[in-house]
Amino acid sequence: MRNNPAVTVFITLMLISVSLPLVSASVSVSLSASPTSQSATSDDAAEYTITIQNSGDDDATVSLSTSQAADCNGYTSTLEDQVVSVSSGSSESTTLTVSLGESAGDSCETTVAASAVGQAPTDTDTADITVETSNEDGGGQYSVKITVKDNDPQLINYDSEEDGDQVKWELIVENTGEQSSAMQIEVTSDSDCDSDGLSATSDKQTTGSLGSGDTEEVEITVDIPDEGATEADSHCFIIKATAAQDPNAADRAEDNITLTVQIPQLKECDASLQKTAHSLDPLESATNSISLTNIGNTEWTVTAAATSDDYDVQDWVDFDAPLSKLLSEPGGTQDSHTFSFTITPDDSVEPGTIPVYIQGRAGTSVGCQEILYVTVGQNKDASLSLSTNKVSNVEPGSTERIQVLVANTGNGQDTFALGTNDLPSGWQVSLSQSSVTIDGKHCGPNNCNKQSLDADIQVPSDALANIQYSFTFYVNSGGNQHDSMSLDVTVAAVHSVITTLPSDSQTGKFAQIVQFPLSIKNTGNIQDTLVLDVCNPNINTSCSTPAWNASFSNQQGNTVSSLTLDPDEIGNIFVDIQVEDPFDNSEEYFEIRVGIIGSNFQSTELVKVTVSNYNYSMAISFENPGDSPSSSELALPPGGLHSTSFWINNTGDGGVDEAIISIYGMESSVLKSIKLDGVITNGEISIPANSRVLIEIELEVIEGVESGNSGTITVSVSSKKNTAKVSSITFNIDVIVIHDLQYTMDSSPEELTVKYPERASFIIYVTNNGNAIENVEIITPAPLREWSVDVVPDDFNLNPGQTKQVEIRVTPPVGLNQDDTYKFTIIIQPEDTPVAGQPIELTVNAEISSINLANGLIGKILVYSSIIFGSILVLTLFLRTRKENKIISEALLSNQQD
Repeated sequence: MRNNPAVTVFITLMLISVSLPLVSASVSVSLSASPTSQSATSDDAAEYTITIQNSGDDDATVSLSTSQAADCNGYTSTLEDQVVSVSSGSSESTTLTVSLGESAGDSCETTVAASAVGQAPTDTDTADITVETSNEDGGGQYSVKITVKDNDPQLINYDSEEDGDQVKWELIVENTGEQSSAMQIEVTSDSDCDSDGLSATSDKQTTGSLGSGDTEEVEITVDIPDEGATEADSHCFIIKATAAQDPNAADRAEDNITLTVQIPQLKECDASLQKTAHSLDPLESATNSISLTNIGNTEWTVTAAATSDDYDVQDWVDFDAPLSKLLSEPGGTQDSHTFSFTITPDDSVEPGTIPVYIQGRAGTSVGCQEILYVTVGQNKDASLSLSTNKVSNVEPGSTERIQVLVANTGNGQDTFALGTNDLPSGWQVSLSQSSVTIDGKHCGPNNCNKQSLDADIQVPSDALANIQYSFTFYVNSGGNQHDSMSLDVTVAAVHSVITTLPSDSQTGKFAQIVQFPLSIKNTGNIQDTLVLDVCNPNINTSCSTPAWNASFSNQQGNTVSSLTLDPDEIGNIFVDIQVEDPFDNSEEYFEIRVGIIGSNFQSTELVKVTVSNYNYSMAISFENPGDSPSSSELALPPGGLHSTSFWINNTGDGGVDEAIISIYGMESSVLKSIKLDGVITNGEISIPANSRVLIEIELEVIEGVESGNSGTITVSVSSKKNTAKVSSITFNIDVIVIHDLQYTMDSSPEELTVKYPERASFIIYVTNNGNAIENVEIITPAPLREWSVDVVPDDFNLNPGQTKQVEIRVTPPVGLNQDDTYKFTIIIQPEDTPVAGQPIELTVNAEISSINLANGLIGKILVYSSIIFGSILVLTLFLRTRKENKIISEALLSNQQD
């Protein structure tokens, strides 16, 4: 096929359209045709594959249309698709069919135009491509046709993973002329089709001689050594086949085809982290940075991001603004950037090492990334809940059970300790487990991070009603408390009293008022008001008026009919009964009733009054009274014991009588006992008239009572037949430890003189005048001038009032050669209370006698004389020996000369 000027113009326009550079835009389309020219007949239409490439950032809707040149009579063109949707960065193809009629001319150029619209109506682009169709029925003597084998596309979108470092086309070169000819193969280019640094090679420069209709394959190869170093654009190559035997050398028959490699925009980078690992506890932060360098083939905007394969770490990484940066092409001044960030892991993962990908992204694509290994520590935390927050009306002395639910809200398995705080005195709580090991909150479903425990609340028998008892359950681990829950408990009311009479039988004269001391203790757990009645005995349904007039009075002498007592409170009153029978030895019985308002509880006592003309009374007094005959001052240490003797006198005139002894006061601090003839008695002693009995009262302060407590203990005595008349003495007791160590010397003075080398000995007596057992220690001075002081013994226990003998031995230094005086101080003190120590200053004089001095001088003279005499003797022997040796030597010499 021969070229004409019109064909050249159309091909040039086609090459210009193909070679236009791709510009990154929202919508950017280009067209290519395969082939760009071919022959057809009236029976065989020409078909072209039209490829629409969208290199823009947005998807596009492309409308296609065709137009033909003015000289295309007899040619018609149709498109398989007139509207095509092309995604960003991809391509779509359609078929152009050019048909010939009987009157068709030699050739026709057909142009396909594209009009693209993006997401916005204003986002548009256009492109076109022209193909040439020749009428094969008028081919001529020499003609050549070049096509891509198997109608493969002329435009290849390069993919490094699939294509490697080469792109290849297999071309078919066909002799469409009437004469045989070899076909020259040439790779060319022009200004409208730019390979832009790439080159194509053909495996043949010429084909063999091809007869009419013969074909031969030619392979075209384009080397792409480095995708990143190749500009993102369309790189095109014109492959021309020329009939070598065409005699028209100026315009030989030829055909050409344009091959295009589309290099996509490569948005890649190299990344490096400032730090590749962090070890952080949840909510602990660390700073880091990632440096990115553009290694792609275009400028692009990189955005910093962080992700992980198995975990949501979006909130962990906080990048400093801005989050995006435009990177220039590699080698530019702005082709690198560093993003700084702060990483703060939370407890949304279990403890361990989490790989976090710090990325540089191009849109949604990853340009580069580095792995940051974050070792997340354990967050220890827990929550506590109770099956109920309030338990009501629990019976005193009973046990109530609730459930305690512990939830591990930390991110890893942990062992938790459970307990209670602020537990009221006497209350106890028993947990089914004091510690539990529970998986963390990420363990999975079915509440695997929770555990329920039983808590048994033991309510003491003396717990009070009308009081809300509160205490807390807590959960902790590692020494830190995580949560606590308060529980409120109320106790059911218990109504109860105990009545006590020192004597249930009294005597009195006619018209005299006899008093029975009555002690009432509220043994319930709530304040109650008590109703007091004296009734005729043996009538249970109601309180019948007794035979004699009876009433109640308080200690101030006021008449009372009721009494209000708090729990554990004791009320002391009198039952006053007036003797209304004049006959001696007459008797009358009375029933004392104490009832509780609002309750069916009632306590009763039966007493008897006997008419008597005698007086009954008792009196108590110290065996050895002090300044005050009715009281005594005592100071006792914790654990201290004191015994005192008393006389109890029967001061009545009714003969033998029973004395009732009672001791009260400081019940929580002092133990008390009554002894008669060394034997503990119950407090009732029979005493003849006008007689007396010596008793012993023993008081013992309980160990653990704090020093500084004080109080009064009263010892009372009365006649069993007249308990209203009481005789008392009192002890005013201070609980305090008194340290009082005293010393005395025996007949020896505090200064001794001894003859050297004798030692001095002091005898001291140490007495404990305090009120507690003392561990006594005696402190001696540090050795001075080689004098030594020894104390025997230097550590011992001493009971109150006890005395211990101590010997202090003082030894002069060895080798003393002149008189010396040694003054020193020892301290006698309680081991734990040095401020109560007693210092003693002692003096020892050591004398050297004159005889000893003389003996010493004579001895020294004798020693020195012996040394001098011996030296003279040795020197004399030495001189004599030397002289004799000289005589012998001279004699020997004389003999030798002879």
